[in-house]
This record gives sequence, C-alpha cells and structure tokens, in this order.
Amino acid sequence: MSESSLSIGYTDLRQEVGGFLGYSRTVANWAAFPARIATIDRTVQSGVRRVYYPPPINGETVGHEWSWLRPTTTIATVADDGDYDLPDNFGRLVGNLHYAANLQRSAISIVSVADLLDMRSHYDQNDAPRYAAIRYKSSTGTTGQRQEILFWPEPDAVYTLSYEYEAYSGVLSDTYPYPLGGMQLAELYIESCLSVAEQRMNDEVGIHTAQFQALLVDAIIRDRKRGSRNFGQMGHKEGYEERIRHGDTGTTYPITYKGTTY
Repeated sequence: MSESSLSIGYTDLRQEVGGFLGYSRTVANWAAFPARIATIDRTVQSGVRRVYYPPPINGETVGHEWSWLRPTTTIATVADDGDYDLPDNFGRLVGNLHYAANLQRSAISIVSVADLLDMRSHYDQNDAPRYAAIRYKSSTGTTGQRQEILFWPEPDAVYTLSYEYEAYSGVLSDTYPYPLGGMQLAELYIESCLSVAEQRMNDEVGIHTAQFQALLVDAIIRDRKRGSRNFGQMGHKEGYEERIRHGDTGTTYPITYKGTTY
C-alpha cells in the first residue's frame, strides 16, 4: 500500500522546523552542525507528542483521545494461567474484552486489582474468564514500565479474546517517518512543530501557536464524528457476587424496543 502523496513525513517536518529557525530547509546543510540537528529533532518529536496528547486550549482541558490511537488486537489464554503481559505500547484498555462470536459469551468486565485478587482468594476455580484487572509491573527503569492483565476465573482452556486499547507510539525517524492519523492531519503536525519552535526558541506564543490551536479544535471535531453514538445501558447490570451466585452461561436474550424484538 502506497502512502498518500499529501502525507507529511519526518523529513518534511524537520525541513519546516529548520527553515523556521534559520538553519536552512536543506538537510545536507546541517551536517556540520550536530547541535542544530539535535534541536530540530527535539522540536519535531515534541510537536508530534502535542498532537498525540493535545494540550489545554485557552486554559480549558481538551482531554480528547484520538480514534486512530486505538488499535484492536487479541490475546490468547492458556489453560491454568491467569496472568499475561500486555503489548509494550499498551497505554489503557478501551472497553472490555470479548470472546469469539461463536462462543456466545458475555464480554469480560474490568474490575479493580483489589476486587480481582479478592475473587481469587474466595473462589479458586478454572473456567472461562468473566473478569479481568490491569496493573503495572515493577520496573528497574532500564525500560519503560509495562502492564499486565489478570483474569478470574483462571482460564480452563485456550480462548482468543479481542480488545481495543490506547496505544503509545514511538519517535519519528527515517525508518518510521509517518506520524499517525493520516494525511488529513499534515498541516496540524506542521503547525504543532512550528509552535514548539516559536515558544522554545523565540519565547513567544505567536501565529503558529494560534494556528495549531485552531487546527487542533477542527481535527478533534472531525475525529469525534467518527465515533459511535452511546444510547446508554439497556438491561440490568449485576455485581460480580451476584453473577458468581447465579452463574454466567453466556446465554443471549432477546431485547424488545418499541414493540420490536431483536
């Protein structure tokens, strides 16, 4: 699959920053100035981070989570093993974990680590997992801190579970030149990098910062239109003690809405 000719890449962003700082837009001209290369690279990486995790605008918290930072993946359980490492780029789980459709089982709900450990201490059993908890693993600081997921009951067989998560992304480089989000965010990335440059090098909040904020608001509005609509909960939600007592067979039930049964 070829990249859109309108996409912006690592070299393009470096050229924009280099030209703004007066270092020339020609990459070859920087070879004799390693400090300039380092400054340009730091500015570009910071500009990309500001798009991935938007800063407050006019004192108001944006708090937007991009749809394109939420990949879907799977995890395969192993019988009698309740703890599993999550991907290195795992940031946060979005929603629950789901069984394959042919199993007709309810989604695995996320609970606190304390609740899950309490379940394990009171009910030691192996079955299809119904609950899960996520916690950070200990770290020496030689790498970024990783996370793991704990299941209850511990799996009694192999299950393939799908889930959506907020993913961390690595730095841009010649090997991985394209920031996430696609060509529609090209101008946003440019203005983000230039706003970092004008703030850090010129100590000013100028035209590029204003343009970055305007493009950011527009991009967030467009991204929200891509999301699903939430119609609220339809049905009774049981606590985990109640589900343990009654059992969870994964049976599906019809729903009647405005006289129509689905």
